[in-house]
Amino acid sequence: MARISIFIDHDIVIRHFLATGILQTLQASHEVTFVVPEGHRRVRSDVTSLGLKKVRLFKVDERRAYLWRRLYQHEVLRRARRGDAENQAQIYGFWKETLRPRAFWQTWLMSLPGLYSIYRHYALRNIGNSSTFEQLMSELAPDVIVHPTVLEGLFVSDLIRWGREHSVPTIFLMNSWDNPAVKAMTCGQPDWLVVWGEQTRRLAHRHLGMPLDRIMPYGAAQFDLYRDRPQSSRSEVCRGCGISEDKKLVLYAGSSKGVKEVQHLIALEQAIERGDLPECHILFRPHPWRGVISGESDFFAQTWKHTTMDPEMADYYRSSRVNSTIIYTPDTEYTHSILSACDLLISPISTILLEAVMHSKPVIAYLPEEDIDRNFFLRTMANMSFMQEFFDRTRCGPVRTMPDLIAATRECLLDPAGGERASVAQAAAAYFVQSTPDGYASAVDGLVRHALGERTRNSGSPEQET
Repeated sequence: MARISIFIDHDIVIRHFLATGILQTLQASHEVTFVVPEGHRRVRSDVTSLGLKKVRLFKVDERRAYLWRRLYQHEVLRRARRGDAENQAQIYGFWKETLRPRAFWQTWLMSLPGLYSIYRHYALRNIGNSSTFEQLMSELAPDVIVHPTVLEGLFVSDLIRWGREHSVPTIFLMNSWDNPAVKAMTCGQPDWLVVWGEQTRRLAHRHLGMPLDRIMPYGAAQFDLYRDRPQSSRSEVCRGCGISEDKKLVLYAGSSKGVKEVQHLIALEQAIERGDLPECHILFRPHPWRGVISGESDFFAQTWKHTTMDPEMADYYRSSRVNSTIIYTPDTEYTHSILSACDLLISPISTILLEAVMHSKPVIAYLPEEDIDRNFFLRTMANMSFMQEFFDRTRCGPVRTMPDLIAATRECLLDPAGGERASVAQAAAAYFVQSTPDGYASAVDGLVRHALGERTRNSGSPEQET
């Protein structure tokens, strides 16, 4: 039985890889230890109820974590200058906003050729090795390291370095759609990187320098259940939301970036009332960590005839208007049911656009100029090349004006099959999220076994029983 060490360093990773039960399946055939940072702000979830047989808490050295973070920021800017011209303006703009101008320009200066080499040399010397981390790894003695990650965090570089020095294979599991496009590696690459599909496979090769034969497109852990039938039928979804199932159902899914969504909904409501849109009903589903604009209209202060708040999100929406730092964890199975039930999805920038495409639904990205001009982070994401490719392949927009949104919505609703957008979306889905025959967990287990076999062959030792 092989020893597998799985490192967890973020609540979002717990939500996508542990709350779904994806990685727990490895416990059936391997000796698995889950390593979780102790008392760290990135992990506030209680992991004791997630069916983990063996958990090891590790106290992260905050000083080393900060120094790794600073080296990472320099590396991101260096890569943007050298090989990512298509996204350079967006990456520079993001970090200038994040670091503030003075710190940004200092980082930019030290990421220049020559200066970066000097900075990196001294940074790595200051970071050094962690005796507590070395002790942890000595006690774990893993045969394989698995790390679900946003490709930047508390363990990324230490795991790559330790794995390389001890000839232990490292398998990183990509968490979020934008990771390969906007992240960087500071200490080489893991032995294997699992990504969502062909798009992120190409991005990881181009931006992270990963060899193509070491990048595995296995789909997304958090969307693996989309391969199965939804638990609730369309009639059950409509009944639960208080909507007539005889009407076309338009799902308006909000953004995390702070968009005037209620104003959009009011305009669509009025279009239905005027007859500019065919008889339909709009279901509003706020983003689970939505950005709130100061002075934004309250959904519940309006009078609605053709629009309903998703009942699962109503309490969260009310709370988010008082405390904008609240993050809600939606039920992915329920999301699956709603996406299966709707006839059209409208959204600003959000991964749910891709989720709807996976459900073969027509999608419209609505990004009005006023929101783009006002919202820096929305503008940055909309102009990233990986999002532009999504817009092009799915032909979903972005739509810039309300009249154009109404026209596109009418076109989709009048066609029984959702029009050209639906067929294009269905054809494009596998390029972005590739589905494996037996599911994500089985594919990862197969990769672990392959990595174990490769390690055995390279070491020349008798093959371990797995």
